Amino acid sequence: MTKMSRSLIGLCTLSTLSLLAACALNTPRLQQPSQIRSQTAATSQRAIPKPATIQMPSPNQNERPAGSTINTIVLHHTAMAGDARAVGNYFARPEAKTSSHYIVDRTGYLVQPVADNLRSWHAGRSEFNGVGDVNNFSIGIEICNLGDSVEAYSDAQYDGIIRLVAYLVSEYRIPLANITRHRDIAIPLGRKIDTSNNFSMARVNEGVRAVLNGTYRPPALNTPAEQPQLPAFREVIVQAGQTTLEDIADIHLDNPARWVELQAFNPQVSAKQLQVGQKIRVPNHIDFKIYEQHQH
Repeated sequence: MTKMSRSLIGLCTLSTLSLLAACALNTPRLQQPSQIRSQTAATSQRAIPKPATIQMPSPNQNERPAGSTINTIVLHHTAMAGDARAVGNYFARPEAKTSSHYIVDRTGYLVQPVADNLRSWHAGRSEFNGVGDVNNFSIGIEICNLGDSVEAYSDAQYDGIIRLVAYLVSEYRIPLANITRHRDIAIPLGRKIDTSNNFSMARVNEGVRAVLNGTYRPPALNTPAEQPQLPAFREVIVQAGQTTLEDIADIHLDNPARWVELQAFNPQVSAKQLQVGQKIRVPNHIDFKIYEQHQH
């Protein structure tokens, strides 16, 4: 072999080795299945910021049971005309004996009476997926609305609900199937009617999915949202199985403790002896003086 041939072979060998090295550097490294699953989970679960909230602490709460995990969201309506601050003021009174983690105003702003890690008193006698006492493992959200299936839920309100629920789903890894209504978990079945018939769970679920995958388009709010003018009371008819004003308050005011308001609005009615077909006036506003008088 000539000297020139040996030189050519050496050059070819060096070029081949350089090419192989370059290929090795540019070839993606094989990942273990666990690494792939981890990355997939990270990209499919977006981190959603918590919406701004007004803190209005309620005494109507306690510690969650040891070992409990937040895995459910329960939606309610407030059954009153007051705004979210008015509801927060009501929850701040011990005699209310009820609370929620969040309140969504008709204009979309949020009030937080109870911290997420604490057990708010919103579900009462309840069961979800075969597990009782839903307060132990859920987040309760009150939505400002009369709950009469007539008052509409505003676009600003749906936007506030969707952003809040999306944050909670993201923060606590809550399955979308575990976003439910009070009426679906209350026992016995039929004890509650919230959220009302004109509330769209489909809109909430679709909006939450869109927020989580980054495609959410908030509604166009052409004018600032305003508090609606609502009547002082509404009228309901006593149904079979409803025998006391506590029963009526539990269903139509979402709190049996509010029977004292019903008594004040219906002084001619016996609180313990209702008749099927009887008409009961239900107040749309809370008068705290009624509770003060009742305590005395």
